Amino acid sequence: MEDNIDLIVTSIKELTKKRRLVYINYEPAFALYISELRKFCIKEGETVRKEAYESLVGEVLNKRAAVRAMALLKNRDYVRKELEDKLRDGYYPDSCIEYAIQYVSGFGYINDKRYAENYVNFKASSKSRRQIETRLRQKGIEADIIRNVCDEYYEDNRDSELEQARAFVSRKHLDKEHPDYKEIQKVKAALYRKGFGIDVINKALDIVDDDSYIY
Repeated sequence: MEDNIDLIVTSIKELTKKRRLVYINYEPAFALYISELRKFCIKEGETVRKEAYESLVGEVLNKRAAVRAMALLKNRDYVRKELEDKLRDGYYPDSCIEYAIQYVSGFGYINDKRYAENYVNFKASSKSRRQIETRLRQKGIEADIIRNVCDEYYEDNRDSELEQARAFVSRKHLDKEHPDYKEIQKVKAALYRKGFGIDVINKALDIVDDDSYIY
C-alpha cells in the first residue's frame, strides 16, 4: 500500500466463524483471525497506523502467504501466475504474494521454464505446437520462455508434429488411391483447427505435389 495514503478500515466482513476480511479504503485488503484484529487494533471506521500495518505484514501475512504457497505446491506444480492468482484469492496483499513467490522460488519449487519443458514433453505426442503454446500462454508463462522451450524441443524432435498429424490422418481411413476432395478438405480443416501448420498437414496427407489439395 502507498505510504502517503491513509489506511482507513471501511468495513470488516465475516469470511468464516473465526476469520474476517478487512476492507481498506473500500477495497478488500487482507484476511485475519478475530484475535489478530484485536492484537493489531484493527477496528471498523478507524485508521490503521503505518507501524501497525508493517508489523502485521511482517509478523503475520508474509509468513502465512509463504506457508499457503508451500501447501499449494505439495499438491501439484504451479507456474508463477497461477500461484499468484491462488494467493490473491486468499486476500493476501501484493507485497505478501511477492514475498511468498520469492520464498518458494528460493527452494526451486516454482520455475516457469521447467514447467513449460515438462508440459511440452508430456503433451507433444497429443497436441500440436500451436495448441501447446496457446495453453502455456493461458497459464501466464512469458512468451520468450514458451518460444525458447518449444524451439528447443521441436529442434530435437523434428518429426514429432508430423508423426502426430499422420496418426490423426490414419485414423480417418482415407482412400489415397481414389481420394475424395471433400473428405480431404475436412481432414485438413480438422488438423488446422488443432494447430498444425500447412506444410505439416500436406506432408501428413502425402499430397504436397498435388496442387488441387494445397491451401
